[in-house]
Amino acid sequence: MKKLVLTAALLATATSGFAMGDTLFDQKNPAHIVTPAAGYEIEVATPETVEALEELGVTLERVYEVHKDLVYRHERGERLTDRQHRYAEHDVNHEFLRVLDRNLTNRVEFFKRAHNWNGDNKYEHTANYQVFLNKHNKHAKEAVNGYSNSYGWNVLRAVRQDALDNVKAVFDEKGEDTRGEDIVNAMKHAAEKNALTVNSEELRFYINELVWYTAKQTAKETNKQLSHVLK
Repeated sequence: MKKLVLTAALLATATSGFAMGDTLFDQKNPAHIVTPAAGYEIEVATPETVEALEELGVTLERVYEVHKDLVYRHERGERLTDRQHRYAEHDVNHEFLRVLDRNLTNRVEFFKRAHNWNGDNKYEHTANYQVFLNKHNKHAKEAVNGYSNSYGWNVLRAVRQDALDNVKAVFDEKGEDTRGEDIVNAMKHAAEKNALTVNSEELRFYINELVWYTAKQTAKETNKQLSHVLK
């Protein structure tokens, strides 16, 4: 198991989808902690993370409003731009989930690169933090030619998958009747569930940062798309 090390230089110089600064870590001090989890200074989810999720929920509700208005205008025979027509016809929940997935995946990959974590080992069960036997030597008594996925990578990948599963479950149940608070709860529960077994303050921060970053970036991209649609 590799030691979790927060490398400020890597965080500061990362580019593209991995570049958003670690505001939560910069702000971490007792004044920002409201109701810390027992035994930990960093709670999951922090007030900053919840605030970002609430912003994301508001953004999704705005998506529904714009989409329903365009569908209504189209049915009335109003002339729409090509972009508005395409937006009225596409599945907004599917698109939202796709953007959410991309941002979650990018941020997990960012942490993997920043810490040189092992991950995506096809010879290993991701729930097992011990080395998995090489597929060509399944009956060997000792592990051969394999390596363990890093613990931090396993945890963050689990948060990612749980968040996507939770949001998809809400969409499957409620469709465009989904409310902002449903998204807040879905992603917050994914973070809290996985944080229960984490005994590292630093990794608890990473769980927060993964959800916080994804919420902020998804809201930013979605609002930018809406601004183009409404032109």
